[in-house]
Amino acid sequence: MGSLIEHTAGPTRTRIYVSGDTLTGEHVTEIARREPDVDVVVTHLGGTRVLMHTVTMDALQGVDFLRRVRPRRAVPVHYDDYGVFRSPLSDFVRGAAAAGLGELVRTVDRGDTYDVRSDEVSAARAPRTA
Repeated sequence: MGSLIEHTAGPTRTRIYVSGDTLTGEHVTEIARREPDVDVVVTHLGGTRVLMHTVTMDALQGVDFLRRVRPRRAVPVHYDDYGVFRSPLSDFVRGAAAAGLGELVRTVDRGDTYDVRSDEVSAARAPRTA
């Protein structure tokens, strides 16, 4: 499952592809062919294994996904939420760097934000008190 979100404000268009829990493959190449110029992919990773089968992208598949989609930026998510994940974020970051794609990756700690317009990651702010 994946979703492409396109937001237009005046002359500015931003395209965000949320991979969802999926695997990479020729279907991703077809999506990239039909929907080029993706600004940001929110890449679900983790390498979830169920009954001896990988059911969400691991680091290698995540890098392949980036090669196929060719986004301007990639924000990895959903890689450490459950005990069934087998592929840590550090593997993806190293793999992307080794493939010459490291400059695309923006890691965002839980609670922090990524502004697609400014390309900045912001630390979570302390909650306001009354």
